[in-house]
Amino acid sequence: MPPHKSALVLLLSLGIDYIRWTQLAPMFLMWGFGLLMLLALTFVNFQAQIAPALASFLEWLVQLPVIGPQVVPLLSGEHSDAHLKTGDFRSFILSAWATLSLLFMLTGALASALFGPFRPWTLKHKIRLAGAGAVALLTGMAANYYAAPKNFNGEAVGWILNFSLISLLVFIASVYCLSISHFLARLSKSLLAADRKTQTTPRPPGK
Repeated sequence: MPPHKSALVLLLSLGIDYIRWTQLAPMFLMWGFGLLMLLALTFVNFQAQIAPALASFLEWLVQLPVIGPQVVPLLSGEHSDAHLKTGDFRSFILSAWATLSLLFMLTGALASALFGPFRPWTLKHKIRLAGAGAVALLTGMAANYYAAPKNFNGEAVGWILNFSLISLLVFIASVYCLSISHFLARLSKSLLAADRKTQTTPRPPGK
């Protein structure tokens, strides 16, 4: 295959890899939301133990030479009257999505360059891991409820149902994102393998 065609195949593979990470980014955000909720529940239940540690951390944070001046206005609420338009919010979400996908892609490429290519997991193994994580997330939320039920307004059945729906939503999003990503990864791998096979195939005599 001519060099320029090989370069096009490489660029196409990189583009597919980037699209693959754009499909994984929502899964990471969903897991971040689930873990943030779990941390919030834990903070509410154990705030007497966590609040002093958090206050010490914030006190240390505002004393940092570069980060401190940026954090103080946020903690004091000086910019709480700012209004965010719908268009600005949509633009921020899309920009964050694109940027995070690019960062994930570059991080993966750097890790492969430093430690060698990782052996890919099967889709079934990935889904099983996501399922185990969803069960762990549900268990953590339920444990928070039963650790201090007085902090929750409502019956146990309702809260467990809500926790189950959140964990199920995270799992369904993970299955969708992992399936699309797995297909795109195989497509990219097939393109590169076909290109390498073409380069190593000897040409017939006289051509």
